[in-house]
Amino acid sequence: MQNGPLSRLFSPIQLGNVTLKNRIIFLAHWTNYGNNHGYKEDGLASERLAMHYIERAKGGAGLVCVTQSVSPTGQMGRTMVQAHDERNEKVFRYMCEEIHKYGAKVFGQFNHCGHTSCMQRPPLLYAPTQMPGPHCYVNTKELEIDEMEEIKSYYVKAAVYEKEWGFDGVELKIAHDGLLRTFISPYLNRRTDQYGGSFENRMRYPLEIIGAIREAVGDGYPIGVRLCMDEFTEWGYSWDYGIRVAKELEKAGVTYINSDAGCFSNYNFEIPNNYIPMGFGVYMAAELKKAVRIPVAAFGRINDPVQAEMILEEGSADMIGMCRQLICDPETPNKAREGRLDDIRHCVACSEGCGMVTQQEGVVCVHNPAAGREKRLGIGTLEKAGRRKKIMVVGAGIAGLKTAEIAARRGHEVKVYEKTSQAGGQMLLAEKIPMRAEMGEVYRYLRVQLQNMGVPIFYNCRADEEKVRQESPDAVVIATGSRPVLPDLGKDCGLTLLDPRSAMEHPERIGEKVVVIDRIGYWQALGVADYAACLGASVSVATERLFAGVDIEETCRENLNRRLYRKGAEFYTSCRLKEVISDTVVFENIFNHKEIRLEHVDTLIIAQESRSENQLYRLLKQKGGYETYCVGDAAAPGTVLRIIFEAEELGRKL
Repeated sequence: MQNGPLSRLFSPIQLGNVTLKNRIIFLAHWTNYGNNHGYKEDGLASERLAMHYIERAKGGAGLVCVTQSVSPTGQMGRTMVQAHDERNEKVFRYMCEEIHKYGAKVFGQFNHCGHTSCMQRPPLLYAPTQMPGPHCYVNTKELEIDEMEEIKSYYVKAAVYEKEWGFDGVELKIAHDGLLRTFISPYLNRRTDQYGGSFENRMRYPLEIIGAIREAVGDGYPIGVRLCMDEFTEWGYSWDYGIRVAKELEKAGVTYINSDAGCFSNYNFEIPNNYIPMGFGVYMAAELKKAVRIPVAAFGRINDPVQAEMILEEGSADMIGMCRQLICDPETPNKAREGRLDDIRHCVACSEGCGMVTQQEGVVCVHNPAAGREKRLGIGTLEKAGRRKKIMVVGAGIAGLKTAEIAARRGHEVKVYEKTSQAGGQMLLAEKIPMRAEMGEVYRYLRVQLQNMGVPIFYNCRADEEKVRQESPDAVVIATGSRPVLPDLGKDCGLTLLDPRSAMEHPERIGEKVVVIDRIGYWQALGVADYAACLGASVSVATERLFAGVDIEETCRENLNRRLYRKGAEFYTSCRLKEVISDTVVFENIFNHKEIRLEHVDTLIIAQESRSENQLYRLLKQKGGYETYCVGDAAAPGTVLRIIFEAEELGRKL
C-alpha cells in the first residue's frame, strides 16, 4: 500500500475473489470500435477495441470495464460488440492477457439495449411494455416470457464465455440506457404479470438474471451492477428509489455497485459536458454508501486524482469511476502515483470527440489524438528522431504548441514565436464562452509541457522572413492561424459590425440590442450570443439552417439553447441576411421569401468562414532553403479536434 497524499486511491480493494491494485475504474463505454461487416457479421471485437482498453491498463487503471451487448436483439448500434458471440474469443483472450500484464483486472459489462438505440432506422426494439421511450417516437415490442428467457440465456452464455476467455468479473448494466433499467422503472414498466406492478415484480427479471449468472460462474466470481440512481426526468425515479433498488441487489448477492445517473431522455447526464459540474454524481454515491455494505463506486466528471482522493477520504465511495478522463489521458493513474500531477491532461468535457459516439462515429478526443489510434499513436510509440533538428514554430496557438510539444519529445531543439503576449490562440476565446472555462486546460497542458522540456516561447515577437534568416532553422512550422472575414454591408449600415472574435476580445463594443448571424453552425455564433446575453444584451440569433449551432454536439447545443431561451433570446431559422438599413436588419426566409425586420439594433455579429493567415509560409515555400510546413488554421480553418491531431502527426514527421 502506498503512503502519501494519494494513499487511499492507490490502496487495493477486494471484489469477490478479485483484488484490484488500486481504486480507479476505467468505466465501460461504447466505443464504436467493433467491426461491422454486414448482417450477422457485425458486433465483432476488433484489434482497435482491444488496444483501447489495453492502453488504460498500461496507464495504471486498477479495473477496466468493457461494454458489450447480449442477445442478437440487444445492440444499440452495429458496432457494439456482442458478448455472446464465440467469434470474439481470439481478440478477447488477447485483450485480457495484455491487460493482466499491467496488473489490472478486466470485467465485461453486459447490456441489452431494450428501447434505446443510436441507429437512425433501428430494428425491432424491446421493452417491458409496448410504448415508445419518452425521448423518441420509435415504438417497442412488449417482451413475451419466452423472449425474456432467451435473453436471459444470452446473459448466462456471455458470462460463461468471458470467464473462460480471461475476464475477471461481470458487470450488469441497469443504468442510463438498456433493457434492465426499463424493468425496474415504475414509468416504463406497465406490465400486469409477475414482472410488473409491484416493486418486487419489477425487480424480478434483473434478479433472475443475476441468479442465473451466479449459478453458472460459481461463488466468488464478481458480479457488479452499474446502477442508475436517478433518471433526472419529470417522470422518472430519483435517488431514493435508486437506493431501494440497490438494497435489493445487495440482498441478491451483488459484489459491488457502480453508481450512475441519467437516461436517454436526459442525455446530458449520460455523457455530461462542461455545463454539468465536476463531481455532480458524488452525492448519490455517498448516500448509496450509507445504505449498503458492499463496495460503491463514485462517478460524474471526476477528472482529478486529488478530487478522487478526497471522495475516498470523506467516505463517499470505495472506488472511483473515470471514463473520459482516462480516454483523455490513459496515464492519469501512473502520473498521479508518481506525483506528476501537472503532467496530467484533464478532460475538458467538451464532448467534441467522445460525444459523437451517438452518431455512430468511433470515440476520439480533442485533447488526446491517440484515443482510438492507440496502436499507432499510443503510449510508447513516439520515437526519438534520427537527427536532431533546429525547429522554429511560428505561432503559439494550439497547432503551434502541439507541434512543438511532439517535436521536442522527439529530441529536436524547438523555439516558438508568438506575436501576442499570450499562448493559446483561439482557446483564449473559447474559454470565455460562459460555462466553457475548462477549455483553457487544452493550452495550459501544452504550455506546461513545453516549459518542463525547456522549450522557449518568445512573446510579442512577430516572426518574418528576416527573423527566419537570423535563426537559420532546419525546419519552419507556420501555425499563424486565421482571420475572420465580414461582408461589406454598404454605406447604409448604421450599426456596429463585429465578428465573434472581436466581440469577445472587446466586450465594450457590444451594445444593448444584438443580432448574431450563424453562417458556420459551430460554436462561434451561439457562444458569442450567450456571451452577449450574459452582459445583459437583448439577443436575436438568425441562421439559414433549420436550427442554429447545427454542428455543435447535441448535448452542448441543448444546453446552449436552454440558456439562451431562458435569457429571452429570439431565434430566426431558415432565413438569410438581405440588407441592413441604418439600425434595421432585414432577413428573408429562404423558402417563402417573407421578410423579417429587426429594428433598433446597435450591434450585428456575423459568424462566417475565416481565411488562413499563411503569407509567410507561401513566401518561404517559394524561396526555398528550409523545410517548411503549415499546420492548423494557417493550413485551413477548422476545429480543435482536427487541428490537434494534425499537429501530432506533423510533430512525428519532423
